[in-house]
Amino acid sequence: MTILELIQATVPYFTKNQVDSPRLTIELILAHVLQTTRMKIYLEFDRILSPQELDTLRPLVKKRADGVPLEYTLGVASFAGRNFKVSPDVLIPRPETEILLQAVLPLIQEKGLPLLDLGTGSGILAISIAHHYPTLEVWGCDTSEKALAIAQINGESAPSIHWHLGNLLDSPPVTQAQWVLANLPYIPTAVIPTLSREVQQEPLLALDGGPDGLDLIRKLIPQAQALKANLALEIWHDQAPLLLPLLQESGYSQIQILQDLRQMDRILIAQF
Repeated sequence: MTILELIQATVPYFTKNQVDSPRLTIELILAHVLQTTRMKIYLEFDRILSPQELDTLRPLVKKRADGVPLEYTLGVASFAGRNFKVSPDVLIPRPETEILLQAVLPLIQEKGLPLLDLGTGSGILAISIAHHYPTLEVWGCDTSEKALAIAQINGESAPSIHWHLGNLLDSPPVTQAQWVLANLPYIPTAVIPTLSREVQQEPLLALDGGPDGLDLIRKLIPQAQALKANLALEIWHDQAPLLLPLLQESGYSQIQILQDLRQMDRILIAQF
């Protein structure tokens, strides 16, 4: 079977199984297995795939058709120009989190107090910031040992990062911080069943934020205040009005709300 024949056979199979962007998906799987680029695949449509390559491709195609997210299928996801190892133990990186990263980067003082990344998951924020500010003390924190194990693998290229297992800031690794970044579970419980089958395969612990999605964020705000830390949060689209008074009561006077690519409130930046 040639590359083109495989693509032509897989696209209708993916379409039948309601896989988004079926042609793009099989091309990305092929590029991953063949360790090449999509562009080179287009130049090698007549290449015959070896039995070993087909044996590697088949289970990946089946997993994606069964609704396993592409990133989990391949075991890798892209964020801010870098590839990160991912597994069902961590959330898949999203463009909204890149908005948070780009908003915070110019506000960070490399020679200042430490920075904490709560709910670090695969470590995308902590690692991206550590690469940008190599002398900054950065902590990636999570309640999941399995998530931290993934983050540590991803962070091997940034050895200055510290990793901390703990529940929010109940036992913070530092006494003061300049920033607390948090991509905590913020989706209201009742919304979870309405999400796509792919999202529902991500860890529930990292998605479900309680009845209004704010269980952990409400707890975090006074904890961050105690560290005198500025806050950068990823939030659900209707939560900003609920959080503004809580932040103001905790002394945050400069509050900025950023929107995602769909023009919905998604990022909240709060400074003293």
